[in-house]
Amino acid sequence: MLAETLAHSRDTILDRWIESVIARYPEDTAGFLRRQADRFANPVGASLREGLAEVLDGVLGGAEPGALEPALDRVIRVRAVQDLSPAAAVGFVFELKRLLRDGLGDAQAGNTAALAEIESSVDRAALTAFEVYMRCREQVWAIRNAEVKNLSVGIMERVAEWRARREAGEDAPRNQ
Repeated sequence: MLAETLAHSRDTILDRWIESVIARYPEDTAGFLRRQADRFANPVGASLREGLAEVLDGVLGGAEPGALEPALDRVIRVRAVQDLSPAAAVGFVFELKRLLRDGLGDAQAGNTAALAEIESSVDRAALTAFEVYMRCREQVWAIRNAEVKNLSVGIMERVAEWRARREAGEDAPRNQ
């Protein structure tokens, strides 16, 4: 009975979840994410919608947390490069609990065990989301580290060239 109620409320729950996530962005960004439906003009919005839909379906279908990783990755990869705290980057997953309870309405009475199982699935998805977030952040730091290293090597090479020219007398001051 609980699964049927949630299946009937799925689209409403998904729309509310998407809106909840979008509402946490700055007003201009949120407006763009809401208005622009073209996946090429708005790849972040498209990834967000598709990823959240897959996570919701996985949670409702009892999917293993590992099966949710690709969907969570699409949502979190963008959030990992933004100036969000880890809690803000993955906290949207916990919002799903409230939305599921709201979608169930009176049907949750007497179905505490089934509701607890669904909420436990949301918790497992949140833990998986945090693991995905940390992997993405590690990739960001590795890229930044490589950029700094390449920049430093370039500077050191230019300094070595300058010293070699100076020692060879090429950079001697010119008297005019």
